[in-house]
Amino acid sequence: MFAGNLIPKDVNITLCIYHMMRDPEQYPNPNEFDPSRFEYNDGKKPYSFVPFSAGPRNCIGQKFAMNEVKSIVSKLVRNYKLLPTNPEHKLKLVAEAVMKSKNGVKIRLARREKPT
Repeated sequence: MFAGNLIPKDVNITLCIYHMMRDPEQYPNPNEFDPSRFEYNDGKKPYSFVPFSAGPRNCIGQKFAMNEVKSIVSKLVRNYKLLPTNPEHKLKLVAEAVMKSKNGVKIRLARREKPT
């Protein structure tokens, strides 16, 4: 049963995670890059952000993956400035097992000056 509707046996259901995480009712300016919007669960719909799935069958490597990402990004931003490409690179999104860019993600890096 979902939203008062009986779902027949052997029916596959697909959730569009891309649109769930861009719901304007949940996130102001949903298409703007703002990673901080996902830092805190303020009692809104708890499954509105599910990059690693949710519930009892969520990803067993979630905590490891998040710590690994934080470590890499931390080292990167301490040593480099992340800048947009010129001309601006436009992503072409494609839905596979996960949402990804068909034409890559291109940025420019500029080495940060070491404090003296």
